This record gives sequence, structure tokens and C-alpha cells, in this order.
Amino acid sequence: MKLAAALDLRRDEVVALVGGGGKTSAMFLLAHEMTETGALVLTTTTTHIFAAQIRHAPAHLLDADAQPERLRALLGAHRHVLVTGPTNPATARAAGLSLERFRELRAWCPEACVLDEADGSRTRPFKAPADHEPVIPEATTLVIAVVGADVLGQPLAGEHVHRPERVSALSGAAPDSPVTPELVARVLTHPEGGRKGVPPGARFAVLINKMDAVADPTPARQTAALLLREPTVHAVVLAAVRRADPVLEVCRR
Repeated sequence: MKLAAALDLRRDEVVALVGGGGKTSAMFLLAHEMTETGALVLTTTTTHIFAAQIRHAPAHLLDADAQPERLRALLGAHRHVLVTGPTNPATARAAGLSLERFRELRAWCPEACVLDEADGSRTRPFKAPADHEPVIPEATTLVIAVVGADVLGQPLAGEHVHRPERVSALSGAAPDSPVTPELVARVLTHPEGGRKGVPPGARFAVLINKMDAVADPTPARQTAALLLREPTVHAVVLAAVRRADPVLEVCRR
């Protein structure tokens, strides 16, 4: 099964990806799968993206150069266009779009599937959001919280978790204690955790990624079972998005 099918992704969906453990890779995989179905796809970020990852898009347009005719022409030629702000050489990251600019792009291409990376994790597989994040557009219809399966069993510390103090506060777990399925499920379903900023009416799904990095799938499956006890969780997908066959399991209530 394709990841897009596992998440019930529609051609005109507006998707925000949050969390850690492979958001950008998941975004570009979904873009590729959707273009294979004939859909038009816009990828972007409302936070930032590493400049090296721009190469994963067949066409890249700077925010300052984005106009309706040019954007539609690139979509017609490539079917997938990445739109970002300029790259900061000091950080090697491309800036994101403002929410106002995001609304403009969406208005220009209402038929496109829009995929937005809505927060950062400093390459850690698990995180809790700060006060200023995530930046989720109001038009979002699906929020995907991503977590790396390889965090399970690791200490609740900065080496493995982005903002471990926030994770501690939301979960009640002590610093340096093991990251358990219960802890991950508690944070991802918390209204100030993984579900923070989900617009009313939007679906909420969890992607447990990097299943190829763990020897035992049991903790990830336990996490999925706990997540599905929360009525707001639409689905949990166990995957390894860099594999040719990325989806291992789809868990639904």
C-alpha cells in the first residue's frame, strides 16, 4: 500500500506535517505518490526546510517570485512544485512562508494537494512543540504527527528528543527516564502536544516512521494501540518512508 492511500489522502487535501522522525522525507514521498495518481502537488513549509532537501522536488520556486501564472505553468510542466523563502547560507536552511502567503498560494491552486512542513525537530525522532509552533494553516484538512520508532526505549534527553523538558511537562515523565509507548501516546494526543493547533474539522493521523531502524516492532504496535484509544486519532501508520514499500501496517479503530 502507498503511504498516501494509507492516510486516505485526497487530491485537493491541505496537509500539515508536525513532529519528528522524518517529516520532510514523508512529505516528498507523499508528493511523489500523489503525482503518480495524476494530482498536482504543492510542497512548502511554514517554518523552514534544509536547503539540501530542495533537490527532492522536480521544480522549486522562491516565494518572492511566486505569481499565479508562473506557479500554474510550473505545475503544468512538473506536476510538483516546492515553494520556499530564500536560503540562509549560515544555517543552510530555506525560510518558510507566512500564513498570509500560504493562503494566497492555496487560492491560486485550489485543485492541488498542498503539503506543508509545519514545525522543526532538529533531526530528533520525537518532540513536543514550543509556544510559537506548530504553524498550521487554517485551511488544513489533515494533520500528520510523525514520530520515529527508534526513540522508543531511549532516554528522555536532548540526544533523542527535541525539547525534552516540554515532553516531560506534558507527559509527567521524569527527565532521562525511558521513552515508552505510553509516554509517546500521551504527548502525541495532548492538546498542547501532537494535536496542538489542529483546526476544527481536520483529521489527525500519526505516522510511526523508521520501522526499519528497530529490531522489534512490538513497542511501536503498542504505541499505535494506545493512540487509537483517543477518538481524535483517525489512523496510525507504521512505516519506513525511505523504503521502496514504505507502509508496514495501517491501524484503525
